[in-house]
Amino acid sequence: MATAEHVSEPVEGLTIPRLLRRNARRFGDRPALTTGPGPEAGTLLWSQLRAEVAALARGFTVLGLQRGDRMLIAMSERAEHWIADLAAVHVGALPCSTDDTLSTAQIRAVARHSAATVLVLEGEQQLRRWRPVLDDLSHLRAVVLLDWSAAPADDPRFVGYTAVRGALPPDDAGFEALTDAVAPDQPLALVYAPGATGGPEGVVLSHREVIHESLTQDRRLPVPDHPRSVACPPTGHVAERALGMYLPIRHAGHVTLCPEPDQLLPALRAVRPHAFFGTPGVWEGLAAALRAELAELPEERTAAPGQTRTTAPAAHRPHSGDGGVPTDPAETPERLDARVARPLREAVGLDDCRRALSGGAPLPAGVPEFLASVGLPVHEVRGVGEATGAAVTGVAVTGTSGARTAATGETPPGPSPRRHVAADEPHTAAIEPTHP
Repeated sequence: MATAEHVSEPVEGLTIPRLLRRNARRFGDRPALTTGPGPEAGTLLWSQLRAEVAALARGFTVLGLQRGDRMLIAMSERAEHWIADLAAVHVGALPCSTDDTLSTAQIRAVARHSAATVLVLEGEQQLRRWRPVLDDLSHLRAVVLLDWSAAPADDPRFVGYTAVRGALPPDDAGFEALTDAVAPDQPLALVYAPGATGGPEGVVLSHREVIHESLTQDRRLPVPDHPRSVACPPTGHVAERALGMYLPIRHAGHVTLCPEPDQLLPALRAVRPHAFFGTPGVWEGLAAALRAELAELPEERTAAPGQTRTTAPAAHRPHSGDGGVPTDPAETPERLDARVARPLREAVGLDDCRRALSGGAPLPAGVPEFLASVGLPVHEVRGVGEATGAAVTGVAVTGTSGARTAATGETPPGPSPRRHVAADEPHTAAIEPTHP
């Protein structure tokens, strides 16, 4: 079993701003963020991403955003979402991405509880949902709007994203000082449980915690250097923050942002990601697409996955030894995979996927077993925000009786099994995470 000592040493001294600086200096010409899968998709290199973060951080200071403040973000999966989030982190503020499924009452509760001083909105759609609560937020000083054409004419709190970005000239020394000032145990982000119906409960994540989480995932499910990934779930989910945002920053990976759910399949086919985190509904849709591909194959090729479907998860474990592989010595698992399963995975862009994760709820019955039968074992992440996302991961296994169990992998323990939960007075209680 791995212990905290096995994984905590590389964490020392690391923060998200320092990792971003490393990426810009060492891997500056490598792609960082691409928005959308099509030919018109725009890409930011790591050097360009950090430059954008620096520009917006300077503008945020002009708005009065400072260490200890909260900043709420309501945006789709796009580069400006990352830029705004990371810019707030550099000035010492606490960003929080809100879920698009929140009702007006839930938006009001989260906004009041966070005591946010700055709100960043994408455009007319987000403004329509947030405007009914703006006058109830006594701490709010500014609303930054990406699409300035949607701005109301009679509200001085509104300012354009472009104006904030260009508010001050470059100051490299000042930005390096901001980067150096961030400590590993400082708060990094504030996360609220999406769809909560009661009073909001905010969880504070620190730099040390999310970097440790990325290390534990590497030990459990390694990926190549500079891995490709596709980001689809909202950044308000703790798992997508830890696994889809902070982990690629540590790896200097290439993230393709998918703002529209109906573009996910084209994005996967274009990117062929090494890592992908999806909700149960996303995996159910991908399983349906794979079944449709399977139905188009000749009968002699469709028989092979069916023969191994109930035991395929065991075949993907390091030590199976349960006899659940084809008896024909010429039809080894490797040949079976190359002949039938890999072409199926190629059809949905997941033939190179090394880290397939699902979270938020259990996968529907039969979905993980089918995916494993075509060589795509999906690890179900079980955990909560207080544990920075993942607590354990496992692959569903169906035995001969049809009963469903889980082949669970241990996740090395972090520096603390507890995470600080933001209290009702966030300006005092949520600033310092506790580490017994």
